Amino acid sequence: MAASLPGAVAVDYGGLCGPDWHDGVGLRIAAQVDDAPWIAVLHSGAGGFAPSIAAASQRLAGLFFVDAVLPATGRSWLQTAPAALSARLARLATDGLLAPWNRWFEPDPTLRLLPDPASREAFVRDLPRVPFAFLEAVCPDHRQWARLPAAYLRLSEAYEAEATQAELRGWPVRRTRLHHLAMASDPDKVAAFLKDLPMSPPTA
Repeated sequence: MAASLPGAVAVDYGGLCGPDWHDGVGLRIAAQVDDAPWIAVLHSGAGGFAPSIAAASQRLAGLFFVDAVLPATGRSWLQTAPAALSARLARLATDGLLAPWNRWFEPDPTLRLLPDPASREAFVRDLPRVPFAFLEAVCPDHRQWARLPAAYLRLSEAYEAEATQAELRGWPVRRTRLHHLAMASDPDKVAAFLKDLPMSPPTA
């Protein structure tokens, strides 16, 4: 995906580890890119790190949420997730680690969303085993992120509720007929949508 956006950098967030689950990620990301103004493109669960990224950065200029959750500040993932999914993840966890994301669902969504075997295998190979304890970590109540310019790109209907929340915040929202993993399967299309998507003005 980064190759489809001029000047974009795919940042290594360094994995998830406690006790500073969220703020540690924000600090590691800012350390890599905060030497000039930059915009964060957050996909899926990465949206929940926006408060920590904004708090750690001095030069963050805006936020693109791409089929992403919006931060649930003051709450944990387990407090906001469907009970059935939480129970399934607890059953699948081994040695304190969550199963890879593609095993969270039945059937495996990558079989449908990434039909090319080579692309699918590469994607699945890079999926991390996240500590289950992360799901219990409370998202810090930093406020800087809410004042930044922002926009929402909805790739799939599963994120319609988040797109609607973004509209209520006054953000520009673009709805597409792609799918949740389109950043992997169709990076040029997603990049084109982002280039054409304006951002909300900053707020005081």
